[in-house]
Amino acid sequence: MTPKYGQILLIEDDLDLAAMLVEYLSDFGFTVSHVGSAEEGISYYKINSYDVLIVDIQLPHWDGFQFVEYISQLNKNQFVLFLTARLSKIDRLKGLRLGGNDYITKPFDVEELSLKLQNYIVKQRADYQRQFNIGDIKLNRNLLAIEFGDKSRQVVSPREFELWTFLANKPNVVLKREEILLALWGENDYFLGRSLDVFICKIRKMLKRSRYVAIKTVYKVGFILEVNINNCH
Repeated sequence: MTPKYGQILLIEDDLDLAAMLVEYLSDFGFTVSHVGSAEEGISYYKINSYDVLIVDIQLPHWDGFQFVEYISQLNKNQFVLFLTARLSKIDRLKGLRLGGNDYITKPFDVEELSLKLQNYIVKQRADYQRQFNIGDIKLNRNLLAIEFGDKSRQVVSPREFELWTFLANKPNVVLKREEILLALWGENDYFLGRSLDVFICKIRKMLKRSRYVAIKTVYKVGFILEVNINNCH
């Protein structure tokens, strides 16, 4: 079986190009979802998580820049690759300021694109291992500790820390229960689901110490780690 390198959301209104990309990237081992507009992309993004977004700049209604600006408000750590038929310095700087990571200029080599994507995902997974902040919370992997803005610290188990890290890497995005279970335990069954509920309950209690971060249950779907980005400084 071809290994799955990562989850990709492709936002491209050229259906022929999109079909070609989905086919080739799937052959290279990626799982690709395709939508034809920024509005559809936002709907997909709010209920799924993706390693990389591939975004055409020239989209109907909202353009690619507007789409990425919106996504950056939901998750400033999201990896974004712009597709463009032209690459001016102004466009490049604008995209980078909005949170884009790189550009691919049409026409392009699919093998080169797949290697770029693999490199992005490797880097993303390396970043996943590092200490980082979210809202007024710091995740300290060396100490297996969650440190809060009120200077308190909670040491957790390795599995609990994995869950904290998984949630914190996908802020303001709905994460399905089965997605979390497969990522942490590699399985999705009733008993593991009960363990997940216990961990979520513990996290929810800890988050009472945070001014900006909360975890909400999405009925019959999963959970969302809400970060009030407008009040975080």
